Amino acid sequence: MKKILYINLNNKRIKVTHQYDEYKINLNGDNLVFEAPPLAGYGVVGLNRLSVYDKNSLSQSGSHFAHFMKCNGYDYLVMEGESQEPVYVYIDKDNISIKDAKHIYNESYNVVRELLKKELEEEKIEIATVGMAGINKVDFAKIMFRNNKSCGKNGLGKLMATKKIKAIVLKNQENLVPYDEEKFKRYNQIIGQRIINRSNVNWYDENNSCYGCCLNCKSSAVNTIHEQGFSIEESNKINELSNYYGMDSLTLAQGINTYKKTFDTEIIDLNYFVENIIKNYEYYRPLFVNENSKIRKRKIKDSDEKLGFCKLLLQKNILTEKEKKCLIKCILGLSMAI
Repeated sequence: MKKILYINLNNKRIKVTHQYDEYKINLNGDNLVFEAPPLAGYGVVGLNRLSVYDKNSLSQSGSHFAHFMKCNGYDYLVMEGESQEPVYVYIDKDNISIKDAKHIYNESYNVVRELLKKELEEEKIEIATVGMAGINKVDFAKIMFRNNKSCGKNGLGKLMATKKIKAIVLKNQENLVPYDEEKFKRYNQIIGQRIINRSNVNWYDENNSCYGCCLNCKSSAVNTIHEQGFSIEESNKINELSNYYGMDSLTLAQGINTYKKTFDTEIIDLNYFVENIIKNYEYYRPLFVNENSKIRKRKIKDSDEKLGFCKLLLQKNILTEKEKKCLIKCILGLSMAI
């Protein structure tokens, strides 16, 4: 049984439904859906990948958001309509509120997180937020979950901002209890150890891992930007600015390269140039048209992706098919369907 939270931004009505058929999720109009995988909420290493979609597009992200969606009791969050004023949604299990967000509307992820922690008097929260890129209708704006955890460059970040949802805030709750705790702990240890043994992962100090994971996997975005001809310093700056404004770093980098080639010039001040793109996006939009057309509107391909397995677990064959089935059984129980 799936628990679905509907939030109507037009009339501020909140509705909770329960249903078995996931395909009956309301995707009419421009509804924006956040879906936590069925195995999230238990603290399984590598099984907390969130899906965000509308009727045309889908994007995914790691982080802690899917885990705490399930810990708050929800499989789906469905955002309907469009608010007249900036708002944020606060979810504490069955206590749900829609609050004014004008005071945080122009702020970045880190600032929003700290301000809301003080305002809500809650030290432990998870947030999904949009930055100035989304608010200024940048096509490749993203939804930010942590400094380097995001999704939605295929129009979903822009959609969330268009609805005037500045943030969705989840209060951190206790983990869900698996059906067979003893077997669950054993499989979780196996996954963690195999990830360490089989992965060539960059380690760094920021607290940027997905929930329950023993690694801090550094995004390959900086390396990909560097391969486009930018220096390491420039690549880091482009990635930093993208996270600050809430947009896709690779698309931004490609647009900057197009500008440099078109006008045969170098960009002296990246901070100033990127700020100008945000403030005057319609003027700079032609730089990104070709790149935006390459962003595919994709669908989840297989059951592993549907279950929320992270790319690392799939690429490294961390679990055999038999182990996957046993893991599902010890979490959900033999009589429970996914």
